[in-house]
Amino acid sequence: MRRPGIYLFLLGGLLTFVRCANVAKYNRFMETLLSVEAMQQDINYVEHNLWKMHPDLFLYVREDQLKVKFDSLRRVIRQPLLPNQFQLALASVLAQVRQGHMTLSPLISKFDPKGKDKVRYQKSKGPFSQLGFHWQENTLYLSKNGTLDSSFVAGSKILAIEGIQPQNLYTKYRPTFTSDGYNTTFIDQAFERLLPRYYQLELGYRDSIGILFSSADSTYRRTVVRRFETTEKKAKVEAKHVTTEKKDKSAEKKSDTKKQRRIFGYNANLKRMSKQLSFPVKGDSSVALLKVADFSYGRPKEAYRRIFDRLELCSVQYLILDLRGNLGGRLSDVRELYSYLVEADKFQFVQPAVITSKFKLPFYQIKGLPGWSYPILSPFILTGAIVSWTKTFSKDGINYTHLTGSKIEKSKANRYRGDLFVLIDGGTFSAASLIAANLKVGKRAVFVGEETGGAASGTVAGILPVLKLPNSHLRWRFGLMDVKPYYQVNETGRGVIPDVPVVRSVDDVIKAKDPVLDKVLKSIKSNRADVIY
Repeated sequence: MRRPGIYLFLLGGLLTFVRCANVAKYNRFMETLLSVEAMQQDINYVEHNLWKMHPDLFLYVREDQLKVKFDSLRRVIRQPLLPNQFQLALASVLAQVRQGHMTLSPLISKFDPKGKDKVRYQKSKGPFSQLGFHWQENTLYLSKNGTLDSSFVAGSKILAIEGIQPQNLYTKYRPTFTSDGYNTTFIDQAFERLLPRYYQLELGYRDSIGILFSSADSTYRRTVVRRFETTEKKAKVEAKHVTTEKKDKSAEKKSDTKKQRRIFGYNANLKRMSKQLSFPVKGDSSVALLKVADFSYGRPKEAYRRIFDRLELCSVQYLILDLRGNLGGRLSDVRELYSYLVEADKFQFVQPAVITSKFKLPFYQIKGLPGWSYPILSPFILTGAIVSWTKTFSKDGINYTHLTGSKIEKSKANRYRGDLFVLIDGGTFSAASLIAANLKVGKRAVFVGEETGGAASGTVAGILPVLKLPNSHLRWRFGLMDVKPYYQVNETGRGVIPDVPVVRSVDDVIKAKDPVLDKVLKSIKSNRADVIY
């Protein structure tokens, strides 16, 4: 789930007229030691705001335990540290709260190319973006080779990058992030995703990296360099549009593709659709696979209407909903999907969220914006505050706010009523865990895969302000709403547990095998849902 974007959108427009930050000054600050007093003030700032605004701070850690952690941190801060050294210490304390949405981001060195080089770099691919990584059982593997060098062997173990072993990075940075609660399936995927950032923290900005691989009892070294768009590539693109007729067809096709991307959501960075429907069994339209990679992109109302109209048209009897790797997104998006999957005529997706303060809530969501922007955005801030206050209420001394899906709604008339299978893993997080919990407790589907990374009992998110610490300038994000699915589980701190556990091996990942999907398809083929057990 994400914070409302209206303030960021408006601010983005204003920032185009504001002078860019001095990159050299920023990089110098990273190498400037913080005084002990400055760090103590930042610790106090975090602790004060945490106790003041976090709606469920002691769900996974006792209050006295957390106070001891903060007091211990104050005692060990006895000499000046660099900002990122301080970040390691403070983030390790915050991770004890065990709320995965809360993060304290380190400062990362910036590179600001000028003139023609700026455009050139913007269209380039960095060394890490050309490779795929897989972290499992304390070992880093090369899962994908996107370089122009075919001698890279997928499945090779990565022993070191620029002399730094990935195991050492894991030991150093693992204490700084957490899942929701006590599950561990989220951890490996999180480290795998954050790996390029950690190497950049260690190495700085690089146009090339040297990697030591191990494969078939031998080692080999390769260098990955930044790839720039070449004039040859531009020539090939231009050569496709020779005649006027071809240009017209190409323009028509391009227009259609843009429309599809707007509706179903396209992540340009990952080059994938947010929502994608396919039919995995050749010649059999009764089995459909709906892959929802996230709940952040596209136009969910139109996208899901089209998807479920097609399911009805094809008389689909078996729907496989793939939520693996889905880190969440908008409540409005996930609630819209849920309205097509429930069996009852009416439903409620989430409970009203618990908050600490009705008055302070709308102002905390804009707390991360620079002070100079407040007078300019004040009309929008005040309007947003009034809307926020109309959604809040108190009951039995507890403050609540209504969310999208926290009231009873009608299910879709053309909702899917056939057999439903849901694929989950450690990357199923936040809003994706909310829908998984509702479908699981509501006994609507059979779940296959691994325990979700997000807690089945809910998550602290909703509004996620990003606060800049006064002295270290570290960015701290934490949730202001305790968001719980409508259906509740008895066990706190665990994810949604699959009915049928299936774990992908390293070989499965490297060879692009999918034993989780295969398990479901095999069950469907047998035409007996209980065979899967």
